[in-house]
Amino acid sequence: MVGMAAVGLMLVAPAAPVPAQPPVPAPKADRFKAQEFARIVYQTGEAVAGRYARPVEMRDLVDGAVRGLYEECGLTVPDRVRQAVRGATGATELVDALTDVRLLLANQPALRGPRALYAAVNGFKHATDPNSQLVSPRANTFASVDMDFHIGIELEGVGAAAWMLYQVEYRTALGQYAPAGWLDPRPRPEDVAAPAGVPWRISRVIPESPAQKAGLKPGDVITHFNGAEVRAENANKLFAQFAYPPQMFDPQTGLPKPFDRTLTIRRDNGKPFTASVKGTSYTPASAFGVIRTAEDKWDCVLDRRYKIGYLRLGAIETGLDEKVAEMLADLDKKGCRALILDLRWCPGGYIDPGVRIAGMFLPNNALIAQMKYRNPNEPGNERDLRNVFPDIPHYTKYPIAVLIGNETTGGGELIAAALRDNDRCVLVGQRTVGRASIQNIADAGFGGLSFKVTIGESFRPNGKPRQKKPDSGPADDWGMKPDEGLEVPVTRDKSAELRKWAELHALRPADGTEALDFDDPDKDPYRVKALDYLRKKLGKPAEGK
Repeated sequence: MVGMAAVGLMLVAPAAPVPAQPPVPAPKADRFKAQEFARIVYQTGEAVAGRYARPVEMRDLVDGAVRGLYEECGLTVPDRVRQAVRGATGATELVDALTDVRLLLANQPALRGPRALYAAVNGFKHATDPNSQLVSPRANTFASVDMDFHIGIELEGVGAAAWMLYQVEYRTALGQYAPAGWLDPRPRPEDVAAPAGVPWRISRVIPESPAQKAGLKPGDVITHFNGAEVRAENANKLFAQFAYPPQMFDPQTGLPKPFDRTLTIRRDNGKPFTASVKGTSYTPASAFGVIRTAEDKWDCVLDRRYKIGYLRLGAIETGLDEKVAEMLADLDKKGCRALILDLRWCPGGYIDPGVRIAGMFLPNNALIAQMKYRNPNEPGNERDLRNVFPDIPHYTKYPIAVLIGNETTGGGELIAAALRDNDRCVLVGQRTVGRASIQNIADAGFGGLSFKVTIGESFRPNGKPRQKKPDSGPADDWGMKPDEGLEVPVTRDKSAELRKWAELHALRPADGTEALDFDDPDKDPYRVKALDYLRKKLGKPAEGK
């Protein structure tokens, strides 16, 4: 293999124009750090190669890592770099190739600190799939939340890559992690830039959280935190205190303890107000009905004349099946004759509660999903998921209309497929996302992060694929499509509006009297279509109604 250092001047001046300045080779003294970087990337690649759903060559993973580095800089991989990587044989040459590339890009600002490791490891997607990626250490155990600040809010800008990188940089600055694989020195805590811009705007409030109970809403702006005004010059310091409150853990026991946050909130068309929010453990709500009762539970009867129930699922959290069972039991007591199961904004989540929820509507031993793994004989890799849960209730008689849309993902699609292929429902709405990958976690090798790697694929009970591939066309089998005549032709803007209505509806407290758009099913074309179908299916209203 021709060493890339020998052709450095040719590599940093590709023929095609690029949007960033060409990098300058780093001093030779940095080569040890670059080798450390390369070894971390390579070792993580080995873990991925051993577990990925299909065989993948280390050369392909390293090639993907190199591509990830250049893409992060806004650069095109020069042909000579790619040829050098593709020509490498064995672990030593591949690590050397990664080392050379890191040195060639040493002065790129986009790769400072842990950002080079992040870009390279996430570049494995080019050799695997987009769903195989880095994931942050959870600040909680929720399926759909990266950071809720322990009070149940998300802030604009604080998510995905930005939040992951902040965690690594800030904790490294505190000395909790070594700056392994960095070419840069360890930063000072006060120099780590907060991912949230100023002002701090709330993008999401999680139902049943302390923030929801304190009356916070999406769009609210936090102007003061614990009495201090949030300004550009103090935002880094305040954000660190907001994300990592020192009083969150009992110094004697090390266990979490409640703590108070005082927030001054500015709301559009309203006067600023102060909210005291207690940070504590809580269980987020992921199952919603029609209206909250005085007991702060959900009444799930949507049509009282026909006794049609309505149940909407968000993220499939641990314990969601128990909540769904409780809500279905209440519907059963009220004489439910049909059900609308709304999965439009279900982003998936944990597989066990999802399978149990599907099983509630199916007969014993019904096939829920077929699972195909690269290593099917490993413990826990079951080939078939069946309804074999003696402790769950069963509702196998009344008709069901399942609402699906272009945001129904993963576990939501699994539930829809299980019910549809077992002739327990019709599907109403729009085609789903098409995500059916089975994933597991591998240590990323730096900063406490993990790499979510695809280890298999879930198929419908009838054997058809649900996973949308890069070359999948409209006529191919992927995702779940509505039944003929039950399509709902709405725009993405209308879908986004409906989602916003549903989120605000879920946040209204039990004693709230404000009328909301989502209260009226006639404003929702999905529920209009489903109600029309179920009323015709039932034939006439319930007796005495």
